[in-house]
Amino acid sequence: MLYAFVAIFALAAPAADRPPTDPVAEALRQRLEQLIASDGASNQRLHFAAPDVLERFYQKRAFAPAWDDARARAFIAIVRDAPSHGLSPGDYLIGLLDPLPPLSTLTDNERIDADLTLTEAFLRYAYHRRFGKVDPYALDTTWNYARNVIDPFAALERILDAQDFAAQLEQEVGHGPMYESMRIVLARYKGYAATGWRAVPAGATLKPGATDARVPALRARLAAEGFVAHRSDPPNAYDDALVVAVQAFQTHHGLNADGVVGVRTLDEMNVPAAALVDRLRINLERLRWVLVERAPKFVGINIAGFRVYYVEDDHLLWTARAVVGKPFRETPVFRADMKYLVLNPDWTVPPTILRQDKLPAIRRDVRYLERENMDVVDRDGRIVDPATIDWKHVTIRTFPYLLRQRPGPTNALGRIKFMFPNPHAVFLHDTPSRELFQRETRLFSSGCIRVEHPFELANILLKDDPRWTPEVVQDTVDSGVTTTVSLPHPVPVLVLYLTAVAFDDGRDFSFYSDVYDRDRAVLDALNAGFVYSPPKGL
Repeated sequence: MLYAFVAIFALAAPAADRPPTDPVAEALRQRLEQLIASDGASNQRLHFAAPDVLERFYQKRAFAPAWDDARARAFIAIVRDAPSHGLSPGDYLIGLLDPLPPLSTLTDNERIDADLTLTEAFLRYAYHRRFGKVDPYALDTTWNYARNVIDPFAALERILDAQDFAAQLEQEVGHGPMYESMRIVLARYKGYAATGWRAVPAGATLKPGATDARVPALRARLAAEGFVAHRSDPPNAYDDALVVAVQAFQTHHGLNADGVVGVRTLDEMNVPAAALVDRLRINLERLRWVLVERAPKFVGINIAGFRVYYVEDDHLLWTARAVVGKPFRETPVFRADMKYLVLNPDWTVPPTILRQDKLPAIRRDVRYLERENMDVVDRDGRIVDPATIDWKHVTIRTFPYLLRQRPGPTNALGRIKFMFPNPHAVFLHDTPSRELFQRETRLFSSGCIRVEHPFELANILLKDDPRWTPEVVQDTVDSGVTTTVSLPHPVPVLVLYLTAVAFDDGRDFSFYSDVYDRDRAVLDALNAGFVYSPPKGL
């Protein structure tokens, strides 16, 4: 993608009307040839990532310099602000850009050095802001989110032609309200990290109405993060105002808001503010990976937060709790299009669950099939008498049949499933195990996603189809007949892994536990030096 930005920068910038013998242009051409010969090494304390690309860029300009004072000042200010995006200004050569005097005061050779440095820095910055610094495919080889869905030629032309360079750049490489809400929260927590907060001492579980010497420390810790509860009388009393502050903390930290300060709540309170800043940086990077392609509406599934969202026109309209894959059967991160729903679905047992769960259960007691309303079917869908099968000796390799659970209230998929075809065979569905939604950590599935209020989501998705009113949907479910309902238009489904999320200009935000232990690899890559690794084919 760095290649693409270079090419568009070349086409978009107005080529100077200079004769071929212009001394500055000739000197710039020679400098670029030297960079190519030295594989990007220079005497400017800078290694150019792709000097051959720069050479092609400037060739399209007849080797005329690209930058003027106004544009340079605007861009340097943008680089200084890179930390507000969780990025490092050092990756974009701030140490070389900050000391630059006005370009109009430089000698020809100095002007050439400055122009090359500005172009290199711009390309690095634009690429990272649009697609992220870290290559997600390097962390997950099944990654399938788009990374090149804009017309970069037209985009950079608009940036360079705009009266407000910074505003136009933001418009072209920005990621919308969800991303900006996360930046607002990041700024807030950087302020908290500047002063820090003291840990709350360990001790017995604190419950509303209790009296404990640690209450003043608890109150101070909450206030340091903006959850203020006025001092009680007596000061050691865990009173109603403090309970409300604790519940607000729990809500924003992905915990059950019961007002009880147990081990999990205390552990989360004692996470340093600097670690929460890192968590926000990590998830801003993840948003850069997945929000390249802006969708007017989508269903979002946050694995780490155990939540399902419906977002339309950049507004969060609905959310519900979810159950996701166990740590040894992780729900994958991917994007797909939801195309239809199935009411009263049956369930064909996937091979992994058949091998690891169902066959062992049937070997122990063949009556398991009857209790679970399951049929054995052949590849043509014909029911097979289970008494004809030697269950004690059957294995996944010697079992030529499928197990299919009949529709009904005890079906593993519940009364509705949402289908978005994908190579992982993962989908969203109802469940008869409603009690699991009350758990704080909801890692119970074999990879698919169970949603707490599935018919609320179904009614949202079908709201533009007059044939499928909520009443008609309910009547169809009550009939018990398996029915496929096509959506009027496919709806993108974004399966995400976010350990921090934010909406509504940062007022609605939550931190979540790193349940699959994925944050560290992203943070290490973010903190590493700049690496040039464009997508394949560029």
